Amino acid sequence: YYYVYGPSVDAIIGGYREITGAAPLYGKFAYGFWQSREHYGSKAELLKAAQEFRSRGVPLDAIVQDWLYWGKLGWGPEWDPETYPDPADMVKQLDEMHLKLMVSVWGKTDNQTQLFQALKAAGMILGNTNQSHNNWYDAWSVDAQKIYYSICNQSHFSIGVESLWLDATEPEGLVNLNQETHLGSGNLLMNSYSLETTSGIAAGLRRDYPEAQGARVFSLTRSSFAGQQRTGAALWTGDTAGTWDMLRRQVASSINYPLSGIPYWSQDIGGFFRPKDQYFSEKYHQLLIRWFQFGVFTPIFRVHGAGSHTEIWNFGVETMKAINTSAITLRYRLLPYIYSGFWEVETRGYTMQRGLIFDFPEDPQLWNVADEFMFGSALLVTPFVSSSTSREVYFPKGSWVNFHTGRVTAGPSRASVQFPLTQAPCFVRAGAVLVLGPELQYANEKSPKDLEVRIYRGADATWVFFEDDGHSSKYQRGSFSKIQFSWHDAERVLRVSDRLGSYPGMDLEKNLCIVFVSEGHGVGVS
Repeated sequence: YYYVYGPSVDAIIGGYREITGAAPLYGKFAYGFWQSREHYGSKAELLKAAQEFRSRGVPLDAIVQDWLYWGKLGWGPEWDPETYPDPADMVKQLDEMHLKLMVSVWGKTDNQTQLFQALKAAGMILGNTNQSHNNWYDAWSVDAQKIYYSICNQSHFSIGVESLWLDATEPEGLVNLNQETHLGSGNLLMNSYSLETTSGIAAGLRRDYPEAQGARVFSLTRSSFAGQQRTGAALWTGDTAGTWDMLRRQVASSINYPLSGIPYWSQDIGGFFRPKDQYFSEKYHQLLIRWFQFGVFTPIFRVHGAGSHTEIWNFGVETMKAINTSAITLRYRLLPYIYSGFWEVETRGYTMQRGLIFDFPEDPQLWNVADEFMFGSALLVTPFVSSSTSREVYFPKGSWVNFHTGRVTAGPSRASVQFPLTQAPCFVRAGAVLVLGPELQYANEKSPKDLEVRIYRGADATWVFFEDDGHSSKYQRGSFSKIQFSWHDAERVLRVSDRLGSYPGMDLEKNLCIVFVSEGHGVGVS
């Protein structure tokens, strides 16, 4: 075993990643909004949804094709030509809308598929190969990984699909139980299926598409294992229920999981299993809005639901407006802050979604707080996990500024706070520089030449703004720029450094709107 000494939590996790691998920065699009549902039934249906996002002006960066797109071809990664004719054209049309496509692929396959035939011929199916529908590939075999990747590449990556949603990577049903795998006992190797699956996909992409999908691999997967962060895989928490109690548990999960050392976490915003009256229920709409508002401050911002038309306009005009303004638009305005933070995740072992023990280890009252967290160094997030418009918040030491009103609360203290349904509940640390970008329709729509720099007075602050081309691996070879913002509270002086570094296509100038936040001034999303 390894012993990693901190003493800080950041240093411990940084040491863990030094041993198991860094968590690479994703393409900028991945930090935007992901639209997913179970499931689009045809090429036409998926493209119609994508076009409606653009026509309604709802920001979006990626759309997801869930299962069953294989139709009569059998469970596997191949497109049914009847419902998805010319899938390359579908990807091309999405690209013209500046949208990426992620497609669901499982580690199991029906016995009539091309994938099954290739794996069976190589002897790389786990257990019984006489089943019709439940044949799982042996992910512990590098050769099996190559076959699996090859078929996925043929169907998806070769036509421009950006990423795979690698579902059921436990593997579902624990088919490795009491089985021999390529590396030995399936019992001994029980939890590492997802690591091997995501490793095989990452290796293939980095080899075959070093300037495209392989430059910054992104995968979504339902399970995780030590070191999986180095494969570019983000965990999502599986098939959750659309209830207030489940939202509460998701908040706690999102705090705990990064403490394991893996920084990328995701969920089904709104819950996978939703009530039958989801489109008309005011109670469910309240839950959906609050869930979106929590999702803003998580690494991957993605909606999903079973048998649901999850596009936000299906829940009524007022719900759509509340979600679009208080959550999606806010997420895009925060992209300079978010993207710069995740650059530090890769380069110095940082963690963006932070249990309060990261920043306030000296206060034992915060060690087990399961419904508040820091998102980066500046934002204290206090999700609402009930239908109430008020809740009790424990404020750590320092002073905390309501993001929407500018009112200040001193800590350490407990206080009841109120946020209407139109506001994402969060506070900003006094002594912070928060840089906001413009409103966008997609992450790479335009470079953030015009920046709003909000100064939260009360203590000194330093923040580094990172920029690069947003998609290639050139940043790992020095093609990026940094600008440091330093607020000196006693002097009431903001110092902005010279830009360090450069990259092709960068803005030669920035327009900075400096805002000194006070009550009612320099507040809110806009």
